[in-house]
Amino acid sequence: MSDAPRKPPKLASEPAPTGPAEPEPPRRDFHFKPTEFERANPKVDATSGPGPIDVAQLYRAANSPAHPPTAPAAAPAENDVHTILRANHAANEAKGLNEVVPQKPRPSQRKRDYWLLLIAGNLLFGGFALLTRGNPMTLVFGFSGMVFFTVGLTWIMWGVMDKY
Repeated sequence: MSDAPRKPPKLASEPAPTGPAEPEPPRRDFHFKPTEFERANPKVDATSGPGPIDVAQLYRAANSPAHPPTAPAAAPAENDVHTILRANHAANEAKGLNEVVPQKPRPSQRKRDYWLLLIAGNLLFGGFALLTRGNPMTLVFGFSGMVFFTVGLTWIMWGVMDKY
């Protein structure tokens, strides 16, 4: 055995070198272009303001009307659309379509769903507890599951959920 390092075996998918390696192209530098913003408002110098703010002046400005009240705007002129809408409304009134009649609330299915889920879940946990009678721990786990399931289902159905 020689102490020379061994070369790793060549893979079949690697091409055999055919000559000198080609030099890599020079690296390109990418930069953002300089930003140019259009200034919508003129630049304001903070030192050229009117001076200190007087609270009494602000109070007077807040309590004085900003603009004198104006007359209400004139109603739009009558057009064909208004005439058609009035005719439709009169026809609906004649048919009685605009009268709202309260409907009887639909009976809730919550009580039925609660009892179906309660019986099915407790049968599952109770069956687990009774079918594995060999170990007292599985009996305790089964009855504990029944209690947790019953309490959780009752809280979700009657405390959390809304009528459906």
